[in-house]
Amino acid sequence: MVKRPLIAKKPTADLTPSADSWVTGGGIDPEIQPTPPAATPEPQPQGKPYPHRISFDTTTDQYKQLKRASFDSGLSMNEILRSAADAWLESHERATSD
Repeated sequence: MVKRPLIAKKPTADLTPSADSWVTGGGIDPEIQPTPPAATPEPQPQGKPYPHRISFDTTTDQYKQLKRASFDSGLSMNEILRSAADAWLESHERATSD
């Protein structure tokens, strides 16, 4: 069995355009093409919407329940905890009267 070389054959047609066809065709040098103006970035809001962090300890079961509730409701765990804190604070007006 004879192995054949895996070299491609030389193309018969001229694939590179000549300089004359480029000049008569009106080509534009890509390096000097006008570029569109850069988009101005939208102004960032001042400050963070929630500038304070709280961490607390939970059991594994509580964490899993919260994670599942987050998945089922489409809300983040932080959103669920914030709404729970708001509900507690509304029911205990003394805590918010400071």
